[in-house]
Amino acid sequence: MRMRTVLPLGTLLLAMVGCAGQQTPVTAPVTTTQASNAPAWVDNEEIPDGLAAVGIAQANVMGDKGLQRSTAIADARTKLAGKLKVRVQSMFSQLNQQVSEAALEKNGKPVRTEVMNRVIENVTRQVVNQELAGTNTRGVWTDPGDGSLYVFVVMTKDSMDQALAASAKAQIKKEIAQGEQSLNTALDKLDAAIAASDKQAAAAN
Repeated sequence: MRMRTVLPLGTLLLAMVGCAGQQTPVTAPVTTTQASNAPAWVDNEEIPDGLAAVGIAQANVMGDKGLQRSTAIADARTKLAGKLKVRVQSMFSQLNQQVSEAALEKNGKPVRTEVMNRVIENVTRQVVNQELAGTNTRGVWTDPGDGSLYVFVVMTKDSMDQALAASAKAQIKKEIAQGEQSLNTALDKLDAAIAASDKQAAAAN
């Protein structure tokens, strides 16, 4: 009696497993933006000619479209600030390596860490403030599903490079005037560092 009870249950379990194995895998639910034919930049904000970010703001209870747009733009600019800081860090990583190597070959005195950190901090603050003020909105889209507003905010590569070069040169000259002679070669190598960081950013995209 026990054997007759076990065998049907085992057969039933095997049959259930077999049926489950033939079922079509469950796919992840489609996002609202994809289902609503959102523009391509909503899901891919990278651009070849600069930095870009998508800001999002939910519909507010007052139905204030102006406030919603301002909130979305502020969100995009916050994200852009983070990207721009990474861009500045990348440029200075290239520059610091070049300058340190040149300084060691010439007089054995590399650029002091605290000096380079001070330059990076000042340049980052200036460039972020300047470039965020010069951003432009390249696209706007409202999700018909939930009323969320998406804005596509960009800053151009040329504008970034000019701001980086101008701010970095000013800060480097200031440090040289204060006696940091190991930075003398930095001005000659700055353009190469910016170009190298451009290539690195392009490769990451």
